Amino acid sequence: MASGLQCWNASGVLVADLTDYNMRYVGTTTLGIGTGTTTSWNVGWGGMRPTGWLAIVRQTYNSNDFYCIPYNDSFVVQYLPVSGVYAQTLIIDIYTFE
Repeated sequence: MASGLQCWNASGVLVADLTDYNMRYVGTTTLGIGTGTTTSWNVGWGGMRPTGWLAIVRQTYNSNDFYCIPYNDSFVVQYLPVSGVYAQTLIIDIYTFE
């Protein structure tokens, strides 16, 4: 159950929002990356939406060089440096929140 605190002023404007979110683990997928110059990969995941979803790369040698952007029924994995990606397999955990 989510919990938190929301406060509105006399005009009905939300002035404080300290609500919490329910996070739910949905699953795990892997992404095999080959050596080369590609820096963006699309990964299908049925039901995913741009809001309320997270895809997080698990800790690997250079996992801080990757981030994920959720879209409808998929997410994109981006490599931050402009080149120099080497062959590896990323493990990506999927979560939803409300």
